[in-house]
Amino acid sequence: MKKILFPTDFSETAANAFRYASELAKACDATIDVVNVYNLPVIDATNLPAGYVEQMLDEKQALVQEKLEAFAAAEPDAPVGELKPLYGVFIPEEIRDLVRSGNYELVVMGTRGEHNRVEKALGSITTFTMMNAGCPVLAVPEGAAWHDIDYVAFATDFLPHEQQAVAQLMDFAKKVAAEVYFVHVETKPTVGSMQDYVSLAHYPYKFTEFSIVNSPTVQEGIDNFIREKHIDLLALYIPKRRLWERLFHSSFTKHMAFHTKTPLLVFHE
Repeated sequence: MKKILFPTDFSETAANAFRYASELAKACDATIDVVNVYNLPVIDATNLPAGYVEQMLDEKQALVQEKLEAFAAAEPDAPVGELKPLYGVFIPEEIRDLVRSGNYELVVMGTRGEHNRVEKALGSITTFTMMNAGCPVLAVPEGAAWHDIDYVAFATDFLPHEQQAVAQLMDFAKKVAAEVYFVHVETKPTVGSMQDYVSLAHYPYKFTEFSIVNSPTVQEGIDNFIREKHIDLLALYIPKRRLWERLFHSSFTKHMAFHTKTPLLVFHE
């Protein structure tokens, strides 16, 4: 991992996530590009002097550049690459396009509980990015402080289509010297032993252990597993599935991103 993209809105939540991203980047020998997507308020340009809108854009870009410099300076040891003031109307799409054009290997974003309209809007940006970025996305909740990542849990169905995500996860875990737990939550009380529905004979990756957790809901099962195993980071894979399945995974992902203190690393196709 060499290039990390960090979108910021200059909030305290973003500042906390940037501290986390900085330590992670140093552990992975990576650099961080920091971006803020800005725009202008809707105005009627009909009667404005020629060049006025362009002047406003130049002034806004300069202001955002100053804010980016101040934001990065708060973490003087952060391995910052570029500061990117980026004009755009639709923030999630701009972040997605920048990730793809810049060949980033990871996006790190701050998240906070969806308690009001502003936070719900920010939540939609994070959720869109997690589902569409084109690279893994790490969501850092507002209550998460950096410490060494010793234990990572991967929420799994033990299916072959997860192999690419697991390969990426194992590479990540190696860089931060973390142990990986595989966990599957079973919500059907009638299911018996794991051999009834999990075949590990040809699963191509080694891991610390795998666990089958019985729980009424996936969210509750994962929450309990995180507490019991002292998990530092949760990872999961979101496949391209039918709409109702994507909505289910989106709901679970939003719960983990916005209602826990455990950072969430999302992989997808």
